[in-house]
Amino acid sequence: MIKEALVGNIAFSKADAIVQGIAPDEDFSQGVALAVSQKYPGIVEDFAHFRSATPPQPGSLWSWRSGAGPRVVSLFVRAAADDHHGKARVEWVDQALAQLRELALRENFRSLALPKIGTGVGDLDWREIKPLIQKHLGDLPAKVFLYTIFNPLIAGVEE
Repeated sequence: MIKEALVGNIAFSKADAIVQGIAPDEDFSQGVALAVSQKYPGIVEDFAHFRSATPPQPGSLWSWRSGAGPRVVSLFVRAAADDHHGKARVEWVDQALAQLRELALRENFRSLALPKIGTGVGDLDWREIKPLIQKHLGDLPAKVFLYTIFNPLIAGVEE
C-alpha cells in the first residue's frame, strides 16, 4: 500500500526505513540528505568511511542505522559532480528501487518513507519516477509513505 501526498520532513518519519536518493560523493548539504543528516549527524562520517572503502555504484544502495533509530537507506541515483549537483538517471532509480524492494522483503520492513526520488537535485520528471515506485514497492506487505511536499518544520501524518 502506498500512501501518497504526505507533507512534512521525512527525517521525522516513524517508518522502519527512511529512503533518500543521493550521489556517490554526497555532501549532505541539500534536500532530503540535509534534513536526514541534521536529524542523524552520524550518517555523514559513516558514509565517508563507507565510500572510501567501497566506492558506491549508481543504481545501488547503502543501508545505515544508528542505535534504535530507523534504518536510513540511501539510493545512489545521482551522478557524482564537482558541485554536488549531479543529475539522476531513470535507469539508476529503477535499479536502486529494485534493490530497495529486495532489502525491504529480506529485512521485513513494516513501513518505508520516501520522497520523490531523483526529482529534486537529480532533476528527473516525477511522471517518469512515480510508476517505478509503484512497480517496485506497490505490492510490498509494508506500508509505503510517499512524501511529495517537503516542509522542514512538521512531521508527515503516517496513518
